[in-house]
Amino acid sequence: MIGKDFDPINFTLFGMDLADPTDFVYDLILGVMSLIFAYRAFQLNFKGEFVSAWQKFFLFFGLSIFLSAFGHLFYNYFHFYGKLPGWFFIPISIYWIERAMISAHWNKKVIAKANKFYLIKLVLIYIAFFTVWKLVDVHSKPQLLFLPLAINTILGLLVGVGIFSYKYRQKITPAFNFIFFGIVAIFPSAFIFLLKINLHPYFTKNDFSHVLMIIGVSFLYYGFAKVMKEKHSFIEAK
Repeated sequence: MIGKDFDPINFTLFGMDLADPTDFVYDLILGVMSLIFAYRAFQLNFKGEFVSAWQKFFLFFGLSIFLSAFGHLFYNYFHFYGKLPGWFFIPISIYWIERAMISAHWNKKVIAKANKFYLIKLVLIYIAFFTVWKLVDVHSKPQLLFLPLAINTILGLLVGVGIFSYKYRQKITPAFNFIFFGIVAIFPSAFIFLLKINLHPYFTKNDFSHVLMIIGVSFLYYGFAKVMKEKHSFIEAK
């Protein structure tokens, strides 16, 4: 079914009225996997903007998805309010992956200007989020709250990560190919979600998107790990 949402799948467990079991499972897998990647990144004996920004990306992205899993599971109790903690961290995670990628650039002026732009964009996204909350009946259309976050995520990954990883793979190291492949895998998930492409009641747009994101984030971490094994000017030993 395209263009429409399936009704949430409800089930009872331990006397609780729960929802969206497949969304919960996929979110939990992606969230825990990202937090494991964050843990591994924090164990590296390197310092500098490149590694610290990647560490924060995996941490905040993992927190976002992990919390979203429980927002789905307890939807019948908290409705869209249960998803807000997870949504809160999404722009922060995008901000840090943008910072990570620009930190590898060879022009310090470009890095400084981009970092200012990314910070301003982060603030504007939260302003847009709360503006929508004030102007729109989010109780009947909570998806409109998520729209500015989705647009920011698409643009951040496509431009801030996709374009730069494509340039860096020739200019710096082929290891950036894996980061580029990660974006290629993740990018269709945005359109699957926004266009509501559902393959089955037990494999909805959310499930489809999460499978692609699991693949994509795995490529992102593998690419990051490969770059960290090489000697580059933007990587410093502790």
